[in-house]
Amino acid sequence: MAYYVNITVGTPPQLQTVLVDTGSPINILLASNASFCESQPCNHGTFDSSESSTFEIIDHQNMIMNFADTSSLYGDYFTDVIQMNNVVISNVPIGRAHKVRLLFPPYTGMMGIGPSSLHDPPGLVESLSKSGAISSRLYSVYLNTLDQYGSLLFGGIDTDKYKGSLTTLNCLRSPFRQRRHDMVNDFLLYIQDITMLPYDGPKQTILQSTKDLSYYTLPDTGTTRWQLPSSAYDKVIESAGVEPALYQYKDVLPSALLRTCSDVARGLANTTHFELTLAGNGTNTATLNLELADLFVPVTSEDGNAISNSVGQTMCRLVVDKHNDRYLMTGNSAMRAGYWVFDLDNGQVSVAQANLRANTSNAVAVDAGTEGLSKVALNHKAVIQHDLVENGSPFSMTYNLSTVTNTVGYMTGAESYPIATSVNGVYRGL
Repeated sequence: MAYYVNITVGTPPQLQTVLVDTGSPINILLASNASFCESQPCNHGTFDSSESSTFEIIDHQNMIMNFADTSSLYGDYFTDVIQMNNVVISNVPIGRAHKVRLLFPPYTGMMGIGPSSLHDPPGLVESLSKSGAISSRLYSVYLNTLDQYGSLLFGGIDTDKYKGSLTTLNCLRSPFRQRRHDMVNDFLLYIQDITMLPYDGPKQTILQSTKDLSYYTLPDTGTTRWQLPSSAYDKVIESAGVEPALYQYKDVLPSALLRTCSDVARGLANTTHFELTLAGNGTNTATLNLELADLFVPVTSEDGNAISNSVGQTMCRLVVDKHNDRYLMTGNSAMRAGYWVFDLDNGQVSVAQANLRANTSNAVAVDAGTEGLSKVALNHKAVIQHDLVENGSPFSMTYNLSTVTNTVGYMTGAESYPIATSVNGVYRGL
């Protein structure tokens, strides 16, 4: 389960359906002649550079991307034309992966919208800003419920997509990554605490940071799973009422923890809730209310069909992982409960409770500067970032910006891809 957008790349445009990843700094496409494609079909939106008249290599064979799950991509950097919706930007840096070492098959490319380091070419958000498409290096993410489209809004927020307060948190200087440790260069936050509210039992705190032991988290749309340390994970498993798949279902790992989807549907009266409280290096804290339903996704076969038990009930899989480390990932399963604003200029993440299944929109642009969000956000709790923020890539690029009448639209349905990219499985669109 992942979240994707449609873009086109090249001249003439080639449709690419790319995974939205707040945890990576740059766009990456699979080369049509990638070594991965020699052992299996690669009809998943790979990019054929020989077919684009605007393709230009800028850094040959120096792209090395390593991911938290030990996966990696190797290739080069190039520039080309990207179209999103009706906006066209030329000369955007993109990674082209020739060699792939992944735990799971790379069904598609990746839209990396995390902060660029001093070693990376400019990322997409930086390219949008420097081209004049947006005023601030800021974007907002609304994932919505699994049966609905969400939205990814560059340069602004949608005030109809959240409720209550929008609380800004200062991101932390990272003690973990191979980057400079004297400045903010990632969307890293503290987990202040996680409280579980079972429908049939007392409220209990299952995770809490202390002065001597702090837990960190990275909100990451590029991963599904919510990582928790052993003690908290065990509490969730106990409350979730799941059973291992063992060998009952084809295409399902024996270790997968399952429950019938009807038992973990959204809005049930007798369901467990969680309160996730996040903090940064300032005084603000933001609390999200999650339902147990947020932590489950449907189980599907390789052809995308729902998997059912012996009596015809569709099955859902728990997407919570045990991770014995203080550095944890908050994946898109838990992020669905929130409305997220990622601000690269100010090194901040703003969080509010999502207004799920909203049927209206009020998109407003956010100006650059420390006051930009406060000018337009409803019920905004602001904070000043006092740490130094890594201010993007030093690479000098020249962009051209234009608009066109033909748009790159939605996928053809909430559970399908355009025919051109033909990816098996159930995926959701933004």
